[in-house]
Amino acid sequence: MSTVMVLGGSGLMGRRILRLLRQSLPDATLICGGRSPTSVEGATFTRFDLARPEDFGATLQHVDVLINTVGPFTYDHGPLLRACREHRCHYVDLAETPAFMQAVRDIAAGFVPGDIAAITGCSSVPALIEVFARRWQGRADVAGVRAQLSIGTNNDASATLLYSMLLPIGRAKPQGSRWFGESWLRDHGAIGTRRYSTYPSGLESIGVSLGDRIVPLRFGFGFDRRSYTSALRMVSRVVGATPRGLLHFGSRIGAAMSPLARPLGTRVGIMAIDALDASGDVLDSIEIIARNNGLDVPSWPSVWAAEALLAKPNASGSISLADLVTPDMARSKLVAAGFEVATESAEPALV
Repeated sequence: MSTVMVLGGSGLMGRRILRLLRQSLPDATLICGGRSPTSVEGATFTRFDLARPEDFGATLQHVDVLINTVGPFTYDHGPLLRACREHRCHYVDLAETPAFMQAVRDIAAGFVPGDIAAITGCSSVPALIEVFARRWQGRADVAGVRAQLSIGTNNDASATLLYSMLLPIGRAKPQGSRWFGESWLRDHGAIGTRRYSTYPSGLESIGVSLGDRIVPLRFGFGFDRRSYTSALRMVSRVVGATPRGLLHFGSRIGAAMSPLARPLGTRVGIMAIDALDASGDVLDSIEIIARNNGLDVPSWPSVWAAEALLAKPNASGSISLADLVTPDMARSKLVAAGFEVATESAEPALV
C-alpha cells in the first residue's frame, strides 16, 4: 500500500489536499505531518518539525510521496529535500517563492536515475501554466505566454496565505522594476473585466516550455474586484518597504478581519492562459473558472503529481507537472472536479 504525507496537513491548503487525496487515492495511507497534534479525517497525524532535520528519517523512510504545503517558502529546503532523496521519498511542494523554487531545481538537477523526483511550484502557479502551455507545442507562431490569476475575495483566507500573497508586492523584480508596478485589464466575457498586475510566477528566469522550445512568460495576479487590485497597486511601494515581521503581523490582522469584507466580494476565481504572437496579440486561450471551492484548483496539481509518481516510481530528477500530466488530462480532471474549462481562439479584450 502506498503512503502519501502532507506536511502542514492541518493548514488551509493541507486539509484540502488531504480531502482530495482521499477521493483520488482511496487505498493510500495518508499522513498529516505537523508540529502540533491535530485531527484530520482519513489521515494519521505524525509529528514533523522542519526545525529538527535529525528526525526526518524516522518518518520519511515509510513515505512514498511527500507534499510540502508549509509556507511561506522562505526557509532552507535543503535538509528536507536531501532526506527525501536518502529515504526514496518523492518530493512535491506548493512553493510560490522564485528563490525557493530555483533552489529546489538546483539540488534536484544533481539527482541521477534511481533517485527521487522533485516537483516544485506544484500549484496553480506555475504548475497549471506549465501543463496548459504544452497545448501549443509545435505552434511556431506562439512567441510567448501570458497568464492571469484572480481570486474570489469571498473565500477563506489564512494569515499565511495572505502573507505569502503580499510578500513580493512592491519589491524589486530581476529586471529592475517592481512587482505589481504594471497592470492591465482582461475581459472574461459574462464574468466581466478584471485587473491584473505583474507578479512572480517562479518561471521568470527560465521561461515556460511548450514542449519543443522555451518562450517568455508574463504573469499577472488580481482580485475579483478591480478596485482591490488598483488599491493594492497604489500602496505597493509601501507594502514592499514593510519589514517582513510587520507584514506577517498585518497579515494576521487581515485574516482575522477578512470575514467583514468577504460579503463585498464573490467566490469566483479565474485562471486565464493566453498564447501570444510576436506582436503580443492573442492567438489562443484557455480559461479555468471556479465558481465555488476556488482553492481546490491550486490543490489539485499536487494530488495529480502524487498519483503520477506512485504510478511511475522510477521518475527522477527535477521535473514539472507537465512531464506527468497532459493538457487534455488536466482539462478532464478539472471538469470532473466541477470546474469550467473553456478554450477560444478569438482575442480577449485587453486594455
